[in-house]
Amino acid sequence: MKLQDLSRLTIADLLQAYRQGDTDPVAVAELTFAQIDAVNGRINALYDLRREAALAEASASAARWRAGAPAGALDGVPVTLKDSVHAVGMMWHHGSAAHGAGVKGVKDAPPTAKLKAARAIVIGKCTMPDYGLSASGVSSYHGIVRNPFGLAWNTGGSSAGGGASLAAGIGMMSVGSDIAGSVRLPAAHCGLAALKPTQGMIPHTPASDVRSAGPMARYAADLEPLLRILGGVHPDDRFSVPVTEPDTSFEDATVAVYDDFGFGPAVEPAVRDILTRARLAIETVVARSVAPGTRFDFDAYLPIDDSFKWRGWREYAGAAEGLRDETPRQMIDWFRPASDWPASRIAEMEAGLARGVAQTTMLFGEADFLLTPVMPVVNFPAEERGIDPVMALRHCTFTAPFNQSGHPAVAICGGLDDRGLPVGVQLVGRRFDDVRLVRLATALEAALWPDGRASAGWPLAPRG
Repeated sequence: MKLQDLSRLTIADLLQAYRQGDTDPVAVAELTFAQIDAVNGRINALYDLRREAALAEASASAARWRAGAPAGALDGVPVTLKDSVHAVGMMWHHGSAAHGAGVKGVKDAPPTAKLKAARAIVIGKCTMPDYGLSASGVSSYHGIVRNPFGLAWNTGGSSAGGGASLAAGIGMMSVGSDIAGSVRLPAAHCGLAALKPTQGMIPHTPASDVRSAGPMARYAADLEPLLRILGGVHPDDRFSVPVTEPDTSFEDATVAVYDDFGFGPAVEPAVRDILTRARLAIETVVARSVAPGTRFDFDAYLPIDDSFKWRGWREYAGAAEGLRDETPRQMIDWFRPASDWPASRIAEMEAGLARGVAQTTMLFGEADFLLTPVMPVVNFPAEERGIDPVMALRHCTFTAPFNQSGHPAVAICGGLDDRGLPVGVQLVGRRFDDVRLVRLATALEAALWPDGRASAGWPLAPRG
């Protein structure tokens, strides 16, 4: 099997190839590490590689497949983990030199434990930006992550390395985390599919009411099985909830299509064009699409940005005194105002967040799902943290509100612009409708790419 052949397979396809003896986990692991050797120096997506351990696990997995006795739902499938997802014996840096040499994991986070129980093979950790608080691949610890679709372009973030590695053909899935769009943005930048679940449906630590762990993959068809493997109640996450089964299909659904939310940066023409393409495609798989019924009546991103400033200041202040100023100056200047906010200022922020959640819920009206862009822009230079130097996450207009509200959201590749750069579209479901949402995303991806998403390919040899 060649790398191009492997990149054309869904996870189900790969497991079937193992079952039929067309390939085996050792061959796939060797191919994966060969690709890492060939491209990681250019895209800077991975660190803390488990080469010897992974090859040993692949050998054991191959023996199980030969005996007709695979031991888990992902037996022998190569996967990666975001820097911030804890794994025993692997290093955590949270993307920042402010944390010095980092922390070695002593307990697996719930997604890591679930992948290991499924006998997936963890091949390494994925790079990310400082504190997870920029939607880019710019890190004071890891350096700059670069997009295989063009090395001068951004990967998005904060699950930056996961996006870059999958687009370059490395691994079959990556576990990222999403606090403002952090799996959906890299998926949009890198031509992938990603799920931010209903808050708590995929357990994670530390428990959070806004940050979710989520799977990233090359195909939307991989999202449902990954949701089922990673999802469910976990004792370490007090917000965790079961994966709920739908009581109907999506074919009779109504989809409201939003090209703007009433605030935020202007949407670029190329993004609008791809959204139109997606609207026409989705009309072939659901009962109806409708125009927006309501929009926000204020800039709902501003209190979200304040919450990130508050979060960033707390992490900065908690870092060792001799290291904390390794944090990039641009970030310190952004969140330093939060250092002396009085209680009244915090209360104002929280009131704004609550107002935003209420209006996010109202976006649905009578619709079952929403269709939106992932971002107002196609991309921006790799060295930049965002499109606004004062607010690095400003382009999270379409994604961040759903972290606050807890709604599930999927990003898929809607098409390519005239430079060959991916443009993502987002589907959002009502809370606990995750399974139907990922099924709709799979159907939309098939309608958008009638010859298969692989027909457009991924730049397995990075461009530029």
